[in-house]
Amino acid sequence: MVINPAKLSFKSLLPRFWRRLLSFFQRLQWKLTLAYTLFTLITILILGIIGVALLWYLYFWSNFLPHQIAGALLKTGPTLAPYLQETPADQAGLNNWLQKVVLDGNLVINIPKENSTDEQDKIPAQFGRVISIVIVDRDGTILAVTPARTTSPGDSFQSQLAPAAAASFQAALKGETDATQLALRHSNGHVIAAAPVFDPTQQVLGVIFVELTLPFEEGEFLQIILQQTILPIAGGMLVVGVIAGVLFGFFIARGLTRRLRVLDEVADEWSRGNFEALAHDASGDELGQLAQQLNHMAMQLQNLMQTRQELATLEERNRLARDLHDSVKQQIFATAMQVGAARALLPQQDSSAQTHLLEAERLVHQAQQELTTLIRELRPAALEGKGLVAALRDYVADWSRQSQIAAEVRVQGERPLPLVVEQTLFRVAQEALANISRHSAATAAEVHLACDAEEVTLTISDNGQGFAVAGPNGKGMGLRSMRERVESLGGHLTIVSEPRQGTRVEAYLKTA
Repeated sequence: MVINPAKLSFKSLLPRFWRRLLSFFQRLQWKLTLAYTLFTLITILILGIIGVALLWYLYFWSNFLPHQIAGALLKTGPTLAPYLQETPADQAGLNNWLQKVVLDGNLVINIPKENSTDEQDKIPAQFGRVISIVIVDRDGTILAVTPARTTSPGDSFQSQLAPAAAASFQAALKGETDATQLALRHSNGHVIAAAPVFDPTQQVLGVIFVELTLPFEEGEFLQIILQQTILPIAGGMLVVGVIAGVLFGFFIARGLTRRLRVLDEVADEWSRGNFEALAHDASGDELGQLAQQLNHMAMQLQNLMQTRQELATLEERNRLARDLHDSVKQQIFATAMQVGAARALLPQQDSSAQTHLLEAERLVHQAQQELTTLIRELRPAALEGKGLVAALRDYVADWSRQSQIAAEVRVQGERPLPLVVEQTLFRVAQEALANISRHSAATAAEVHLACDAEEVTLTISDNGQGFAVAGPNGKGMGLRSMRERVESLGGHLTIVSEPRQGTRVEAYLKTA
Protein backbone atom coordinates (compact mmCIF):
# COMPACT_ATOMS: atom_id res chain seq x y z
CA MET A 1 0.00 0.00 0.00
CA VAL A 2 1.46 3.33 -1.08
CA ILE A 3 0.58 6.34 1.07
CA ASN A 4 0.47 9.72 -0.58
CA PRO A 5 2.43 12.12 1.70
CA ALA A 6 0.39 15.02 0.37
CA LYS A 7 -2.74 13.53 1.95
CA LEU A 8 -1.17 13.24 5.41
CA SER A 9 -2.11 15.83 8.00
CA PHE A 10 -0.77 16.66 11.42
CA LYS A 11 -3.86 15.18 13.05
CA SER A 12 -3.54 11.90 11.12
CA LEU A 13 0.01 11.44 12.41
CA LEU A 14 -1.05 11.62 16.08
CA PRO A 15 -1.88 8.52 18.14
CA ARG A 16 -5.53 7.62 18.41
CA PHE A 17 -5.85 8.87 21.99
CA TRP A 18 -4.46 12.29 21.12
CA ARG A 19 -6.62 12.48 18.00
CA ARG A 20 -9.72 11.86 20.11
CA LEU A 21 -8.57 14.42 22.67
CA LEU A 22 -7.90 16.97 19.93
CA SER A 23 -11.32 16.41 18.36
CA PHE A 24 -12.88 16.76 21.80
CA PHE A 25 -11.39 20.23 22.18
CA GLN A 26 -12.70 21.23 18.77
CA ARG A 27 -16.15 21.60 20.32
CA LEU A 28 -17.07 25.20 21.04
CA GLN A 29 -17.87 24.55 24.70
CA TRP A 30 -14.42 23.13 25.42
CA LYS A 31 -12.68 25.73 23.28
CA LEU A 32 -14.23 28.44 25.44
CA THR A 33 -13.40 26.50 28.62
CA LEU A 34 -9.76 26.21 27.57
CA ALA A 35 -9.70 29.90 26.65
CA TYR A 36 -11.04 30.93 30.07
CA THR A 37 -8.50 28.69 31.82
CA LEU A 38 -5.55 30.01 29.83
CA PHE A 39 -6.71 33.56 30.40
CA THR A 40 -6.83 32.93 34.15
CA LEU A 41 -3.32 31.42 34.16
CA ILE A 42 -1.86 34.24 32.11
CA THR A 43 -3.53 36.82 34.35
CA ILE A 44 -2.04 35.21 37.47
CA LEU A 45 1.42 35.11 35.88
CA ILE A 46 1.18 38.75 34.84
CA LEU A 47 0.07 39.74 38.34
CA GLY A 48 3.02 37.81 39.79
CA ILE A 49 5.47 39.59 37.50
CA ILE A 50 3.93 42.94 38.36
CA GLY A 51 4.20 42.09 42.07
CA VAL A 52 7.90 41.20 41.78
CA ALA A 53 8.59 44.36 39.77
CA LEU A 54 6.75 46.49 42.33
CA LEU A 55 8.69 44.97 45.26
CA TRP A 56 11.93 45.41 43.33
CA TYR A 57 11.15 49.07 42.73
CA LEU A 58 10.11 49.73 46.34
CA TYR A 59 13.17 48.00 47.77
CA PHE A 60 15.94 49.16 45.46
CA TRP A 61 14.80 52.39 43.81
CA SER A 62 12.10 54.24 45.72
CA ASN A 63 12.35 56.16 49.00
CA PHE A 64 9.77 53.92 50.61
CA LEU A 65 12.35 52.02 52.72
CA PRO A 66 14.24 55.19 53.88
CA HIS A 67 10.97 56.76 54.96
CA GLN A 68 10.05 53.60 56.89
CA ILE A 69 13.42 53.73 58.69
CA ALA A 70 12.92 57.39 59.58
CA GLY A 71 9.46 56.59 60.92
CA ALA A 72 10.87 53.76 63.04
CA LEU A 73 13.56 56.08 64.46
CA LEU A 74 10.87 58.61 65.40
CA LYS A 75 8.97 55.92 67.29
CA THR A 76 12.06 54.71 69.16
CA GLY A 77 13.13 58.26 70.15
CA PRO A 78 11.36 58.17 73.53
CA THR A 79 13.62 55.30 74.63
CA LEU A 80 16.64 57.57 74.14
CA ALA A 81 15.19 60.62 75.84
CA PRO A 82 16.06 59.54 79.45
CA TYR A 83 19.76 59.22 78.55
CA LEU A 84 19.86 62.63 76.86
CA GLN A 85 17.97 64.42 79.67
CA GLU A 86 20.74 63.76 82.18
CA THR A 87 23.49 66.31 82.67
CA PRO A 88 25.89 65.38 81.33
CA ALA A 89 24.29 62.88 78.94
CA ASP A 90 24.53 59.25 79.97
CA GLN A 91 26.99 58.05 77.34
CA ALA A 92 27.23 54.59 78.88
CA GLY A 93 23.46 54.20 78.61
CA LEU A 94 23.54 55.43 75.02
CA ASN A 95 26.28 52.94 74.08
CA ASN A 96 24.34 50.18 75.79
CA TRP A 97 21.25 51.17 73.74
CA LEU A 98 23.29 51.06 70.54
CA GLN A 99 24.46 47.56 71.33
CA LYS A 100 20.85 46.45 71.72
CA VAL A 101 19.67 47.80 68.33
CA VAL A 102 22.63 46.37 66.38
CA LEU A 103 22.38 42.58 66.08
CA ASP A 104 24.84 40.74 63.89
CA GLY A 105 25.65 43.99 62.12
CA ASN A 106 21.96 44.72 61.30
CA LEU A 107 19.75 47.51 62.60
CA VAL A 108 16.87 45.95 64.54
CA ILE A 109 14.36 48.28 66.21
CA ASN A 110 11.51 47.16 68.44
CA ILE A 111 8.53 49.19 67.22
CA PRO A 112 5.47 49.51 69.49
CA LYS A 113 2.24 48.14 68.05
CA GLU A 114 -0.45 50.58 67.04
CA ASN A 115 -2.91 51.52 69.86
CA SER A 116 -0.83 49.59 72.41
CA THR A 117 0.41 51.09 75.73
CA ASP A 118 2.27 47.97 76.89
CA GLU A 119 6.03 48.60 76.75
CA GLN A 120 6.61 44.90 76.20
CA ASP A 121 4.17 44.74 73.25
CA LYS A 122 6.61 45.58 70.45
CA ILE A 123 7.51 44.19 67.03
CA PRO A 124 11.19 43.79 66.06
CA ALA A 125 11.92 45.15 62.57
CA GLN A 126 15.17 44.64 60.67
CA PHE A 127 16.10 47.49 58.30
CA GLY A 128 19.57 46.74 56.92
CA ARG A 129 23.24 46.36 57.61
CA VAL A 130 24.71 49.17 59.70
CA ILE A 131 27.36 51.47 58.22
CA SER A 132 27.13 53.81 61.18
CA ILE A 133 24.73 54.93 63.90
CA VAL A 134 25.43 58.25 65.58
CA ILE A 135 23.67 59.92 68.50
CA VAL A 136 24.30 63.66 68.93
CA ASP A 137 23.01 66.29 71.34
CA ARG A 138 21.08 69.41 70.41
CA ASP A 139 24.35 71.22 69.56
CA GLY A 140 25.41 68.55 67.04
CA THR A 141 28.13 67.07 69.25
CA ILE A 142 28.62 63.32 68.99
CA LEU A 143 27.62 61.49 72.17
CA ALA A 144 27.77 57.89 71.02
CA VAL A 145 28.64 56.11 67.79
CA THR A 146 28.81 52.57 66.46
CA PRO A 147 30.92 51.11 65.07
CA ALA A 148 33.75 53.25 66.41
CA ARG A 149 35.93 54.40 63.52
CA THR A 150 37.52 57.79 63.01
CA THR A 151 34.46 59.47 64.47
CA SER A 152 34.51 59.65 68.25
CA PRO A 153 32.39 61.23 70.98
CA GLY A 154 32.94 64.96 71.42
CA ASP A 155 33.49 65.66 67.70
CA SER A 156 31.17 67.85 65.67
CA PHE A 157 29.03 65.68 63.42
CA GLN A 158 27.84 68.33 60.94
CA SER A 159 31.26 68.74 59.32
CA GLN A 160 31.53 65.03 58.56
CA LEU A 161 28.33 64.78 56.47
CA ALA A 162 27.82 65.04 52.74
CA PRO A 163 25.46 67.87 51.64
CA ALA A 164 22.50 65.54 50.99
CA ALA A 165 22.86 63.84 54.37
CA ALA A 166 23.47 67.18 56.09
CA ALA A 167 20.04 68.40 54.94
CA SER A 168 18.28 65.51 56.67
CA PHE A 169 20.43 65.98 59.78
CA GLN A 170 19.64 69.70 59.99
CA ALA A 171 15.91 68.96 59.56
CA ALA A 172 16.09 66.56 62.52
CA LEU A 173 17.93 69.15 64.67
CA LYS A 174 15.09 71.61 63.95
CA GLY A 175 12.52 69.08 65.23
CA GLU A 176 11.14 67.98 61.83
CA THR A 177 8.87 64.90 62.12
CA ASP A 178 8.01 64.45 58.44
CA ALA A 179 9.72 61.21 57.40
CA THR A 180 10.04 62.41 53.79
CA GLN A 181 12.31 65.24 55.02
CA LEU A 182 14.40 63.01 57.28
CA ALA A 183 15.49 60.19 54.96
CA LEU A 184 16.87 59.62 51.49
CA ARG A 185 18.59 57.06 49.29
CA HIS A 186 22.18 58.07 48.61
CA SER A 187 23.73 57.82 45.15
CA ASN A 188 26.07 55.07 46.42
CA GLY A 189 23.03 52.93 47.32
CA HIS A 190 23.21 53.60 51.08
CA VAL A 191 20.09 54.58 53.02
CA ILE A 192 20.43 57.65 55.25
CA ALA A 193 17.88 58.58 57.92
CA ALA A 194 17.74 60.89 60.92
CA ALA A 195 15.19 61.52 63.65
CA PRO A 196 14.93 64.04 66.50
CA VAL A 197 14.65 62.95 70.14
CA PHE A 198 12.23 65.06 72.21
CA ASP A 199 11.82 65.69 75.93
CA PRO A 200 8.34 65.64 77.51
CA THR A 201 7.85 69.31 76.51
CA GLN A 202 8.64 68.48 72.87
CA GLN A 203 11.98 70.24 72.96
CA VAL A 204 14.74 68.64 70.88
CA LEU A 205 17.27 66.83 73.08
CA GLY A 206 19.33 65.39 70.25
CA VAL A 207 19.31 63.44 67.00
CA ILE A 208 19.85 59.82 66.06
CA PHE A 209 21.43 59.38 62.63
CA VAL A 210 21.85 56.10 60.76
CA GLU A 211 23.52 55.05 57.51
CA LEU A 212 22.66 51.56 56.25
CA THR A 213 23.11 49.26 53.33
CA LEU A 214 20.32 46.99 52.14
CA PRO A 215 20.39 43.57 53.80
CA PHE A 216 20.22 41.74 50.45
CA GLU A 217 21.85 42.09 47.07
CA GLU A 218 19.53 42.23 44.04
CA GLY A 219 20.09 38.59 43.09
CA GLU A 220 19.62 37.40 46.69
CA PHE A 221 16.51 39.55 47.06
CA LEU A 222 15.00 38.09 43.88
CA GLN A 223 15.72 34.55 45.06
CA ILE A 224 14.14 35.18 48.47
CA ILE A 225 11.06 36.80 46.95
CA LEU A 226 10.55 33.94 44.51
CA GLN A 227 11.14 31.15 47.03
CA GLN A 228 9.34 32.57 50.06
CA THR A 229 6.60 34.71 48.56
CA ILE A 230 5.88 34.57 44.84
CA LEU A 231 6.20 30.85 44.21
CA PRO A 232 4.08 29.67 47.20
CA ILE A 233 1.39 32.28 46.60
CA ALA A 234 1.47 32.01 42.82
CA GLY A 235 1.45 28.22 42.99
CA GLY A 236 -1.66 28.22 45.15
CA MET A 237 -3.26 30.86 42.96
CA LEU A 238 -2.46 28.82 39.85
CA VAL A 239 -4.14 25.74 41.27
CA VAL A 240 -7.17 27.72 42.37
CA GLY A 241 -7.14 29.67 39.11
CA VAL A 242 -7.10 26.53 36.99
CA ILE A 243 -10.01 25.02 38.90
CA ALA A 244 -11.96 28.29 38.85
CA GLY A 245 -11.17 28.86 35.17
CA VAL A 246 -12.29 25.38 34.18
CA LEU A 247 -15.53 25.57 36.18
CA PHE A 248 -16.33 29.13 35.14
CA GLY A 249 -15.49 28.46 31.49
CA PHE A 250 -17.43 25.20 31.44
CA PHE A 251 -20.66 26.62 32.81
CA ILE A 252 -20.48 29.86 30.83
CA ALA A 253 -19.71 27.98 27.62
CA ARG A 254 -22.39 25.42 28.41
CA GLY A 255 -25.06 28.09 28.54
CA LEU A 256 -23.78 29.66 25.33
CA THR A 257 -23.67 26.38 23.42
CA ARG A 258 -27.15 25.48 24.70
CA ARG A 259 -28.50 28.69 23.20
CA LEU A 260 -26.68 28.01 19.92
CA ARG A 261 -28.12 24.49 19.91
CA VAL A 262 -31.63 25.94 20.13
CA LEU A 263 -30.93 28.06 17.06
CA ASP A 264 -29.55 25.01 15.26
CA GLU A 265 -32.66 22.95 16.03
CA VAL A 266 -34.96 25.74 14.88
CA ALA A 267 -32.95 26.21 11.68
CA ASP A 268 -33.28 22.47 11.05
CA GLU A 269 -37.07 22.77 11.37
CA TRP A 270 -37.04 25.67 8.91
CA SER A 271 -35.04 23.56 6.45
CA ARG A 272 -37.91 21.06 6.56
CA GLY A 273 -40.41 23.82 5.73
CA ASN A 274 -41.79 24.23 9.26
CA PHE A 275 -41.63 28.00 9.71
CA GLU A 276 -43.91 27.91 12.73
CA ALA A 277 -40.95 26.82 14.90
CA LEU A 278 -39.44 29.85 16.69
CA ALA A 279 -36.25 30.34 18.70
CA HIS A 280 -37.16 31.40 22.24
CA ASP A 281 -34.34 33.52 23.68
CA ALA A 282 -35.38 36.33 26.01
CA SER A 283 -31.88 37.71 26.59
CA GLY A 284 -30.96 41.11 25.23
CA ASP A 285 -27.45 40.26 24.02
CA GLU A 286 -26.30 39.62 20.45
CA LEU A 287 -27.57 36.02 20.44
CA GLY A 288 -30.97 37.15 21.68
CA GLN A 289 -31.13 39.81 18.96
CA LEU A 290 -30.08 37.24 16.36
CA ALA A 291 -32.84 34.91 17.53
CA GLN A 292 -35.40 37.71 17.21
CA GLN A 293 -34.19 38.56 13.71
CA LEU A 294 -34.33 34.91 12.66
CA ASN A 295 -37.85 34.61 14.09
CA HIS A 296 -38.86 37.68 12.11
CA MET A 297 -37.35 36.15 8.97
CA ALA A 298 -39.22 32.89 9.60
CA MET A 299 -42.51 34.76 9.95
CA GLN A 300 -41.81 36.62 6.72
CA LEU A 301 -41.05 33.34 4.95
CA GLN A 302 -44.23 31.85 6.36
CA ASN A 303 -46.19 34.85 5.09
CA LEU A 304 -44.47 34.51 1.73
CA MET A 305 -45.40 30.83 1.50
CA GLN A 306 -48.96 31.68 2.41
CA THR A 307 -49.02 34.45 -0.19
CA ARG A 308 -47.75 32.07 -2.85
CA GLN A 309 -50.44 29.58 -1.91
CA GLU A 310 -53.06 32.30 -2.08
CA LEU A 311 -51.75 33.39 -5.48
CA ALA A 312 -51.89 29.80 -6.70
CA THR A 313 -55.46 29.52 -5.42
CA LEU A 314 -56.37 32.80 -7.08
CA GLU A 315 -54.83 31.63 -10.33
CA GLU A 316 -56.90 28.46 -10.20
CA ARG A 317 -60.02 30.52 -9.54
CA ASN A 318 -59.23 32.61 -12.62
CA ARG A 319 -58.86 29.47 -14.72
CA LEU A 320 -62.17 28.14 -13.46
CA ALA A 321 -63.81 31.48 -14.17
CA ARG A 322 -62.54 31.43 -17.75
CA ASP A 323 -63.65 27.85 -18.23
CA LEU A 324 -67.11 28.47 -16.81
CA HIS A 325 -67.50 31.62 -18.85
CA ASP A 326 -66.36 30.04 -22.09
CA SER A 327 -68.21 26.73 -21.81
CA VAL A 328 -70.98 26.20 -19.28
CA LYS A 329 -72.38 29.73 -19.28
CA GLN A 330 -72.51 29.93 -23.04
CA GLN A 331 -74.13 26.52 -23.28
CA ILE A 332 -76.80 27.45 -20.76
CA PHE A 333 -77.42 30.67 -22.65
CA ALA A 334 -77.90 28.72 -25.87
CA THR A 335 -80.23 26.31 -24.13
CA ALA A 336 -82.27 29.21 -22.83
CA MET A 337 -82.55 30.58 -26.36
CA GLN A 338 -83.72 27.24 -27.70
CA VAL A 339 -86.31 26.79 -25.01
CA GLY A 340 -87.59 30.33 -25.58
CA ALA A 341 -87.90 29.74 -29.30
CA ALA A 342 -89.72 26.47 -28.73
CA ARG A 343 -92.20 28.16 -26.41
CA ALA A 344 -92.77 30.89 -29.00
CA LEU A 345 -93.45 28.32 -31.78
CA LEU A 346 -96.01 26.41 -29.73
CA PRO A 347 -98.67 29.01 -28.86
CA GLN A 348 -101.46 26.65 -29.72
CA GLN A 349 -100.14 23.62 -27.90
CA ASP A 350 -101.27 22.09 -24.74
CA SER A 351 -101.06 24.42 -21.79
CA SER A 352 -99.08 21.83 -19.82
CA ALA A 353 -96.25 21.97 -22.38
CA GLN A 354 -96.20 25.71 -22.08
CA THR A 355 -95.97 25.39 -18.36
CA HIS A 356 -93.04 22.96 -18.52
CA LEU A 357 -91.17 25.06 -21.07
CA LEU A 358 -91.74 28.14 -18.97
CA GLU A 359 -90.39 26.34 -15.91
CA ALA A 360 -87.35 25.09 -17.91
CA GLU A 361 -86.65 28.61 -19.13
CA ARG A 362 -86.91 29.91 -15.57
CA LEU A 363 -84.52 27.26 -14.27
CA VAL A 364 -82.02 27.94 -17.05
CA HIS A 365 -82.09 31.67 -16.33
CA GLN A 366 -81.63 30.96 -12.63
CA ALA A 367 -78.61 28.73 -13.38
CA GLN A 368 -77.19 31.42 -15.64
CA GLN A 369 -77.53 33.98 -12.84
CA GLU A 370 -75.86 31.65 -10.34
CA LEU A 371 -72.99 31.01 -12.75
CA THR A 372 -72.61 34.72 -13.30
CA THR A 373 -72.43 35.23 -9.55
CA LEU A 374 -69.89 32.40 -9.22
CA ILE A 375 -67.71 33.82 -11.98
CA ARG A 376 -67.82 37.23 -10.33
CA GLU A 377 -66.73 35.71 -7.04
CA LEU A 378 -63.86 33.89 -8.76
CA ARG A 379 -62.45 37.11 -10.25
CA PRO A 380 -59.36 38.55 -8.47
CA ALA A 381 -60.54 40.10 -5.22
CA ALA A 382 -58.09 42.98 -5.59
CA LEU A 383 -59.78 44.07 -8.86
CA GLU A 384 -63.38 43.65 -7.71
CA GLY A 385 -65.09 47.02 -7.66
CA LYS A 386 -61.80 48.95 -7.91
CA GLY A 387 -60.22 48.75 -11.28
CA LEU A 388 -56.55 48.20 -12.09
CA VAL A 389 -55.19 51.56 -10.87
CA ALA A 390 -56.78 51.42 -7.41
CA ALA A 391 -55.86 47.75 -7.03
CA LEU A 392 -52.23 48.50 -7.93
CA ARG A 393 -52.01 51.40 -5.46
CA ASP A 394 -53.40 49.27 -2.61
CA TYR A 395 -51.23 46.27 -3.44
CA VAL A 396 -48.03 48.30 -3.84
CA ALA A 397 -48.66 50.10 -0.54
CA ASP A 398 -49.10 46.77 1.27
CA TRP A 399 -46.04 45.29 -0.49
CA SER A 400 -43.87 48.28 0.42
CA ARG A 401 -44.92 48.06 4.06
CA GLN A 402 -44.16 44.33 4.24
CA SER A 403 -40.88 44.37 2.29
CA GLN A 404 -39.56 47.66 3.76
CA ILE A 405 -38.79 48.84 0.20
CA ALA A 406 -39.90 52.31 -0.81
CA ALA A 407 -42.34 52.08 -3.74
CA GLU A 408 -44.24 54.56 -5.90
CA VAL A 409 -47.13 54.15 -8.35
CA ARG A 410 -47.34 56.57 -11.27
CA VAL A 411 -50.28 56.54 -13.70
CA GLN A 412 -50.43 58.28 -17.05
CA GLY A 413 -53.67 58.45 -19.01
CA GLU A 414 -55.93 56.42 -16.72
CA ARG A 415 -58.96 54.85 -18.43
CA PRO A 416 -61.08 51.70 -18.16
CA LEU A 417 -59.45 48.55 -19.51
CA PRO A 418 -60.80 45.13 -20.45
CA LEU A 419 -60.96 42.79 -17.48
CA VAL A 420 -58.56 40.27 -19.01
CA VAL A 421 -56.01 43.04 -19.56
CA GLU A 422 -56.42 44.25 -15.98
CA GLN A 423 -56.00 40.73 -14.65
CA THR A 424 -52.89 40.07 -16.72
CA LEU A 425 -51.21 43.35 -15.81
CA PHE A 426 -52.09 42.90 -12.14
CA ARG A 427 -50.50 39.40 -12.15
CA VAL A 428 -47.39 40.75 -13.88
CA ALA A 429 -47.06 43.48 -11.24
CA GLN A 430 -47.49 40.94 -8.45
CA GLU A 431 -44.80 38.61 -9.82
CA ALA A 432 -42.34 41.42 -10.57
CA LEU A 433 -42.69 42.95 -7.11
CA ALA A 434 -42.31 39.50 -5.52
CA ASN A 435 -39.06 39.03 -7.44
CA ILE A 436 -37.81 42.44 -6.27
CA SER A 437 -38.43 41.62 -2.62
CA ARG A 438 -36.87 38.15 -2.94
CA HIS A 439 -33.83 38.70 -5.11
CA SER A 440 -32.96 42.32 -5.89
CA ALA A 441 -31.75 43.74 -2.52
CA ALA A 442 -33.31 46.98 -3.74
CA THR A 443 -34.17 50.00 -1.61
CA ALA A 444 -36.69 51.60 -4.00
CA ALA A 445 -39.11 50.46 -6.69
CA GLU A 446 -41.51 52.14 -9.09
CA VAL A 447 -44.69 50.96 -10.86
CA HIS A 448 -45.60 53.04 -13.93
CA LEU A 449 -48.86 52.49 -15.83
CA ALA A 450 -49.21 54.38 -19.12
CA CYS A 451 -52.45 54.15 -21.15
CA ASP A 452 -53.51 55.64 -24.46
CA ALA A 453 -56.34 54.95 -26.89
CA GLU A 454 -55.01 51.67 -28.25
CA GLU A 455 -52.33 50.30 -25.93
CA VAL A 456 -51.21 50.10 -22.33
CA THR A 457 -47.71 49.73 -20.92
CA LEU A 458 -46.88 48.58 -17.38
CA THR A 459 -43.28 49.17 -16.19
CA ILE A 460 -41.88 47.89 -12.89
CA SER A 461 -38.32 49.05 -12.09
CA ASP A 462 -35.98 48.89 -9.09
CA ASN A 463 -32.51 50.05 -8.03
CA GLY A 464 -31.37 46.59 -6.95
CA GLN A 465 -28.38 44.43 -7.76
CA GLY A 466 -29.77 43.20 -11.07
CA PHE A 467 -29.11 39.84 -12.69
CA ALA A 468 -28.01 38.24 -15.92
CA VAL A 469 -31.24 37.92 -17.93
CA ALA A 470 -29.69 35.28 -20.19
CA GLY A 471 -28.43 33.24 -17.20
CA PRO A 472 -30.28 30.62 -15.15
CA ASN A 473 -31.89 33.26 -12.92
CA GLY A 474 -33.35 34.94 -15.99
CA LYS A 475 -35.37 31.89 -16.99
CA GLY A 476 -37.30 31.10 -13.82
CA MET A 477 -40.94 30.07 -13.62
CA GLY A 478 -42.00 33.55 -12.49
CA LEU A 479 -40.49 35.29 -15.52
CA ARG A 480 -41.79 32.58 -17.85
CA SER A 481 -45.29 32.91 -16.35
CA MET A 482 -45.29 36.68 -16.85
CA ARG A 483 -44.11 36.30 -20.44
CA GLU A 484 -46.74 33.66 -21.23
CA ARG A 485 -49.55 35.76 -19.74
CA VAL A 486 -48.65 38.81 -21.78
CA GLU A 487 -47.99 36.91 -25.01
CA SER A 488 -51.30 35.05 -24.65
CA LEU A 489 -53.02 38.44 -25.19
CA GLY A 490 -50.83 39.35 -28.16
CA GLY A 491 -48.47 41.58 -26.22
CA HIS A 492 -44.81 41.26 -25.35
CA LEU A 493 -42.68 41.42 -22.20
CA THR A 494 -39.27 43.10 -22.04
CA ILE A 495 -36.78 42.56 -19.19
CA VAL A 496 -33.70 44.77 -18.93
CA SER A 497 -31.25 44.21 -16.07
CA GLU A 498 -27.65 45.14 -15.40
CA PRO A 499 -25.60 44.00 -12.39
CA ARG A 500 -25.66 46.64 -9.63
CA GLN A 501 -27.78 48.95 -11.84
CA GLY A 502 -31.27 47.62 -11.22
CA THR A 503 -33.94 45.83 -13.27
CA ARG A 504 -36.82 47.03 -15.45
CA VAL A 505 -39.77 44.80 -16.45
CA GLU A 506 -42.04 46.24 -19.17
CA ALA A 507 -45.31 44.64 -20.30
CA TYR A 508 -46.97 45.99 -23.49
CA LEU A 509 -50.55 45.10 -24.52
CA LYS A 510 -52.92 46.24 -27.23
CA THR A 511 -56.38 47.28 -25.96
CA ALA A 512 -58.12 47.94 -29.28
